Amino acid sequence: MTESSWISFFSAVTSWLLAVFLVVQLLSGPFDGRSCQTACVNTVFWISFTIAGLGLIFSAGAVFSGQAGRLHSLSLLALLGLFGIYLTTMLIGTFGI
Repeated sequence: MTESSWISFFSAVTSWLLAVFLVVQLLSGPFDGRSCQTACVNTVFWISFTIAGLGLIFSAGAVFSGQAGRLHSLSLLALLGLFGIYLTTMLIGTFGI
């Protein structure tokens, strides 16, 4: 196992856990009763997006250089899905679709 495989794996796990945390916070009831308000949700979203982007760079770099193992490939698939969700969320929020 190389460092990049551990970085990509832990970034995939961390960013997915933060994404689940966001969903739980957004669906946890009325706005006033939430423990994580707007600024908190915004911060967690961008942190998770950044971690997913860094992991995606490490995973894609390993896959395209031919040094990828199973962990890199699985991390790449997990991060591509999450990154797609985040990009779709940003596009919907930006263009009001």
